[in-house]
Amino acid sequence: MLTALEIGKKIKEYFYEAGISQIEVARILDVQPAAVSNQLNGRTFGKNSAAKWSNAFGFRTNWLLTGEGPMFDPQDQPHTDGLTEEHPELNHEDDIPVVPARLFRAPDINTYEYVMNSASVDRLPPVPHFQKHDMFALCPGDAMAPRICRGYMLALRKMPRESTIINGEIYVVDTQSSGMFLRKIVDNGPEVGTLTFIAENKHDFPDFELPYSDILNVFRVVGVLITNI
Repeated sequence: MLTALEIGKKIKEYFYEAGISQIEVARILDVQPAAVSNQLNGRTFGKNSAAKWSNAFGFRTNWLLTGEGPMFDPQDQPHTDGLTEEHPELNHEDDIPVVPARLFRAPDINTYEYVMNSASVDRLPPVPHFQKHDMFALCPGDAMAPRICRGYMLALRKMPRESTIINGEIYVVDTQSSGMFLRKIVDNGPEVGTLTFIAENKHDFPDFELPYSDILNVFRVVGVLITNI
């Protein structure tokens, strides 16, 4: 069993290897950097903070609370809605499928199901330092430039439906009406029943909303490979 200080040290090492700064962690969690620093330097996780960090980065909640067991669940059983049983290929020993470019902005296609059940899509080796990822996708445009530019390779992890959307975080979203696209998301709450999608490049890509019912899949961007142009 690890102490709170040892848990923080392990998380620091993971973020260092993944190239994630504490400022970026604070932005993702929507907290002050001092709160992240305190957590990484020995503050004990509570249930709420453990759930928030688990949703954001995939750490096992029980590991954050107790220091027992692995940092990540190798099979992602708490986070996949049974998808590991439907798709046993979802592990880091196998190559990862790449979303074909034609599926971006293609409506009425469940991209996840198509990619996972197609033998014809390209596959690439997983990136060891990234969190577990289900698929890769080549960024098709500049809606999120300069942060994520056209041609960057994105490692994506499918989020279960009960997961919390972190407002302002970047996701790849698969929709019935508009196909698949990359945006920051703001959840407007169950009373409104919509998500707002926000581009970094606001000059060329205005904000828009879609109802919950239009969303097929949401993918968290767990890593970015920058092409050497």
